[in-house]
Amino acid sequence: MNESINKNFKLLLTVFILGLCWSINYSLSFIQYLLYDPFIEAVGATNAQLGILMTIYGLGNIIGAPFGGWLADKFNYKKIFVASLAGNGLLSIYFAFNMNYTSAIFVWIGLAITGLLMNYPAHIKIVRLLADEKSQGKIFGMNEASIGIGSLIINAFLLFVFARFFEGVAGIKATILCIGAISFACSVGAWLLVPNPDKAVIEKSEDDKTAKEKMTVNDFIAVIKSPLTWMVGIGIFAVYSFSVTMSYFTPYFTAVLGISVTFSGSLSLIRNQGGRLIGAPLGGWLGDKMGSVTKVLLIVYVAGIAVLLTFMNLPSTTNATILIGITVILAFLVFMGKATYYAVASEINIPRKYAASTVGVAAALGFSPDVFQFTLFGG
Repeated sequence: MNESINKNFKLLLTVFILGLCWSINYSLSFIQYLLYDPFIEAVGATNAQLGILMTIYGLGNIIGAPFGGWLADKFNYKKIFVASLAGNGLLSIYFAFNMNYTSAIFVWIGLAITGLLMNYPAHIKIVRLLADEKSQGKIFGMNEASIGIGSLIINAFLLFVFARFFEGVAGIKATILCIGAISFACSVGAWLLVPNPDKAVIEKSEDDKTAKEKMTVNDFIAVIKSPLTWMVGIGIFAVYSFSVTMSYFTPYFTAVLGISVTFSGSLSLIRNQGGRLIGAPLGGWLGDKMGSVTKVLLIVYVAGIAVLLTFMNLPSTTNATILIGITVILAFLVFMGKATYYAVASEINIPRKYAASTVGVAAALGFSPDVFQFTLFGG
C-alpha cells in the first residue's frame, strides 16, 4: 500500500516538475506575452524587430524539431532534456548582461536550439514513457494541467520580481536573471526525478525490446515517410489552428462585439487557465475511458466547428452570459484536444523507439500555423 502511494506521489511530483520545466523553457522566448512594452524598451527594438525574433524562433520549430526528435530517440533523452534546461539558464544569464537587439538575435537562435530542438521532443517522449499504453490520455492530460499550474506559478513570480526591482530596464534584467536561476533549478529537479531510459518503460511488451534500441538514419527516414507520422501532425495542426483562432477572440470581442477591454481580458484569463486546468484532464480521462483518444479529437473537431459557426453569427447585442459560455466551451475543447493529440501516437501503434522522432516531424507540420496564421487572421 505504502509502495503504491509513494509511486503515485513520485509520478505526480515528476509531472509537476515537468510542467515547471516546460513553463520556464519558454519564459524568455515568449517574454513579450508577459512584459511586451518593458522588453521592447530594454532591448531597444521596434515592434517589427520583435516580430522578427519570433519568426526566427518559429522557424526553429520547423527546422529543429524533427532533428531533435531523432536525437532524443538515438541518444539519452534524459541528458538532452537536462542539458536543454541548463542551456536555457546560460542563455538567460548571458542576455541579462548583454541586453540589446543584436544579442537578442543570437540568443533567440540559441533558445530555438535548447527549447525546440533539445527540450520539446525529449519532453514528449519522457511523458509518454511515464505511463503504460492504456493510460496515455490521462498522463498527457496531467502533463497539460501541470504546464498550466507551472505557468501560473512562474509568471506570477516573474511579475513580482519585475515590480520589486522598480520595473523598467532593471526589472527586466532581474526577471531574466530569475528565469536563468529557475532553469538551473529545474534541470536539477529533472535530473533527480526523470527516470533513466533503461527504467522509463513501464508496460512490459514486445515494444520494450525495441524501445531501448538506438535510432538509425534509416529509421528516421522511415518515420518521415510513414503516413502515421503525418496523421499525428495533421491532428496537432487542427487543434493548434483552433487554438490560434481562439487567441483572436480578445480583440474580436472588443473591436467587433463592443465588449469592454477589462471584460474581454477577464474572459481571456478564464479561457486560457480554466480551460487548461479543467479541460486537459477531462480530455485525457475521456480518452482513457472511451479507449480511444482519436474519438475525443473527433468530438473536439465537430463540436469546435459547430461552436465557431455559432460564434461567427452572433449579433453585436449578444448577452455577456452567452459570450462567457461560448468562451468556456471553446477553451475546454481546445485543451481537451491538446491533452490528447500526443497520445494518438500510442493509439496508432507507433513504437516507443520512434516516439520523439515522430513527434518532432509531426510538430513541424502541426505548429506551422505560427508561420502564416497570425498574419492571415490579423488581416
